[in-house]
Amino acid sequence: MGDLRIAHKPKPHATKRRDGSRRIVDQGADLPGLSPTGWLDLTTEERRGLIQNFDETYKEYLGNLYKSADLCVERYNEFTKMHNRWRRTAILGAGCLACLNFMAASKRLASWENGTLPIVAAIAALILAVLANLETFSNSAEKAQMFRESRELFLDAAQEFDRVWTVHVVALGETIEAYTNAAELYKRIIAVDGELRSKFREQNKDRRG
Repeated sequence: MGDLRIAHKPKPHATKRRDGSRRIVDQGADLPGLSPTGWLDLTTEERRGLIQNFDETYKEYLGNLYKSADLCVERYNEFTKMHNRWRRTAILGAGCLACLNFMAASKRLASWENGTLPIVAAIAALILAVLANLETFSNSAEKAQMFRESRELFLDAAQEFDRVWTVHVVALGETIEAYTNAAELYKRIIAVDGELRSKFREQNKDRRG
């Protein structure tokens, strides 16, 4: 497993889209207390202000999704390095143990230092077994994979919400449709953010269990 790279806004790639980030359909429904006529009665500054309010809070959630993806990258790289260190240690340890066992099998070498070589070989085998159990307990490889999967979930959602906001809000300017879409997207990103974090906690709990 190689290191993942942190990128706050990576280039979009082909992915299976999540339910919470599906394409918006123009519903043409009025918002409570704000009809299309009422929207037109507002000044340009008032309309811009209403959409800007959604934009600011929406971008906070969007930024948190990107940040969560980046944190998953950091944790993935940490656990991957831990796992790789263990693999190198295990390979070197197994090689040293094989050499010690080979030397201990020799009658002439086995008598070296009053027959301490077989004892050294046994101690080395014991240390290697303890290290293997510690690696199994730490479960670094599985934890790294969990963070890799979680990173994809957060990143896919962030990229898609970023895209639909540009297409269905920014591109529509200061229109009632842009405001309606902004309100709908705001509700969806809050829901998806909560769902992803809940799923992440469940995955983490299962791997630890």
